[in-house]
Amino acid sequence: MSNPAAVVVGRHWFDRHSELAFVTRSIAGAASRGHPVTVLVPQSAGRGPNDGAFDLQDIGMPGAPVWPSELSADAHVIVDDLTSEIASLLSRTGPPSVHYLSGGGGQTLPGWHALTLVGGDHPLGVHVPVNRLAERHRHHGFGFTDYLLVLSDRAGTHAEPPPAAAWLSAGFNEADVVVLEDAVASAWRGRALRGKVTVDTRMDFWRLLAHASVCVDLAPGPQIARECIEAMRFGTPIIVPDLPGPGTVHARASGGATFCDASELLDAAASLQDPSHRTEVGAAARRYADAHFGDPASLVRRLGDLLGRPSPDP
Repeated sequence: MSNPAAVVVGRHWFDRHSELAFVTRSIAGAASRGHPVTVLVPQSAGRGPNDGAFDLQDIGMPGAPVWPSELSADAHVIVDDLTSEIASLLSRTGPPSVHYLSGGGGQTLPGWHALTLVGGDHPLGVHVPVNRLAERHRHHGFGFTDYLLVLSDRAGTHAEPPPAAAWLSAGFNEADVVVLEDAVASAWRGRALRGKVTVDTRMDFWRLLAHASVCVDLAPGPQIARECIEAMRFGTPIIVPDLPGPGTVHARASGGATFCDASELLDAAASLQDPSHRTEVGAAARRYADAHFGDPASLVRRLGDLLGRPSPDP
């Protein structure tokens, strides 16, 4: 095999529900547009070596990774989660550079760098795709639009909505509040449950985002806040808790809002009930999200700058 220009170490590669896995796969795909890329994963537990665009190489059990003997150590390395075991492996292997998305506390060496995905002076970013067809038709389970969409921060099923959704339903008792929790969308009005429908596909989810008046994400993803980006790409303003992380960066950069308590959440939602203001903020949100996360070629160029341009063929 030819030596790769980049090696991606994906500890969470198989976790399809992990935002870290989504980001790592996006980076690996973009890097492969300009460089040979090898993907290393922990013992695959019978999943097999093939994974669509990549032939995966096994690095052993998660607690005792081993660099493949046939793989050159001259490639730049991108790691999804720099644990102490992975850091120890790379320190012995000695690649020219290591870039990591998560972890790394107190165990990095010179030439190792954390990748900034959102915010900062030169974020790497990722491409976050959406299907514009979701804008044409609302979710088939609801006969209304312009609802307040709340993405829950809870796991499992519950008889009552999350407190934030309850505040909204009480504060705007004529408005529809749709809560997405455990792949089920529940419609509430005036604190009364109107009905439930399952959310079976990403298109179902995109339809919910595209036809909401606002998206309140109670638990934005820690790497890029993917669902916030998807909402903004449909022109739906976002409201998130006022906590450090990419969701807050998105809200402040796009004209959305953050909140610390019920009063601030209700005030933020009230301001977006005005159609002209909501249209203005929605347009700004779409411009921001499309500019930073809507162009796959931009990520390819940024990774080319990070990894170095491939040498031209002789």
